[in-house]
Amino acid sequence: MRFAAALSIACCWISTASAAFDLNRGGGVLKAPEGDSFATVTGTFTVPNLSGANRLSIWIGIGDTLRQDYVLGGGIVYNSTLKSFSAYFPGPVTDTTSTVPVANGNSITVTVNMATAGGTVTVENKTQNKQTTQTLAAPAGVEPERLTALAANWFVQAYQVTPGQLVQTPNFGTISFTACTATTKSRKTVPISGAGKYEIQGTSGQIYSKTTVSSTGISVQRQT
Repeated sequence: MRFAAALSIACCWISTASAAFDLNRGGGVLKAPEGDSFATVTGTFTVPNLSGANRLSIWIGIGDTLRQDYVLGGGIVYNSTLKSFSAYFPGPVTDTTSTVPVANGNSITVTVNMATAGGTVTVENKTQNKQTTQTLAAPAGVEPERLTALAANWFVQAYQVTPGQLVQTPNFGTISFTACTATTKSRKTVPISGAGKYEIQGTSGQIYSKTTVSSTGISVQRQT
């Protein structure tokens, strides 16, 4: 996935233990059934108590493939302050904080709906009873056949401001994605229990997260 500068990520690689290791992402990715693609993905999480200089994003989205070159999604970011956002990466990020402010401890629900050449992202702060729905066009110049919507994502991510920058995650405790659903264009619900796990791995090889996938959701625990 090639995010805009504020949310760019490092390349990942797959281990022989059916997990993926990444320099700054932890969470789950669900593949669409063969011959089908995702239409709607949703989930709810509670904003952890974040502080300090290290940055973090918590987001839900639909990607084109496991390469995640084009991703429609939204959630929250922390960079000294908390903000809500939506985007069709690698297109521009829409800051929705003025409509949906965010505070530590707030319950956030994100719903992503994919369409032929774009889609909608709804970010709802259930604690503050505020929500916004953004209609987003696909990134400019991308052929429609490349917008395949084959991957559903629930991620906790440290992010780079400058491409190539080494990142560190704040101590986010445990972040649980609950009420997770993934529905295909053929109206089939794909069990979340089939999601593959991603773990945050530092350049020294240390694993900084422990992801758990169950039939009801995905949790990411910060490892120290």
